[in-house]
Amino acid sequence: MIMVGVGMANATATSTFLSSQLVSTTNDTTLKKVLKECSDKYAHAGDALQASAQDFADELYDYAYMHVMAAADYPNSCHNAFRRYPKLMYPKEIASREDGLKHICDVVLGIIDNIGF
Repeated sequence: MIMVGVGMANATATSTFLSSQLVSTTNDTTLKKVLKECSDKYAHAGDALQASAQDFADELYDYAYMHVMAAADYPNSCHNAFRRYPKLMYPKEIASREDGLKHICDVVLGIIDNIGF
């Protein structure tokens, strides 16, 4: 549960960071669109992790596993959004946050594997 909380904090902080970037970036509408999409994806990752916490509490480890896998995959959608626009560079700050969330999710998945999934 602790690692799920860490993952939720990471996803929420990243979503908030991306939302703040929407305000402080240039008037590039494409970049704003991509940042909004990324912010939404990280918010969904946080929601998926929150759902996994409830699944843990209910000892529904298969559902918890599914929600954590979804949370780990949402950052890929953000990365892919930047790939759709070759002129936009994928910011290092987002890349490091993506890696962090994926590592956290990997730890949670390993824990689920060890408790009898």
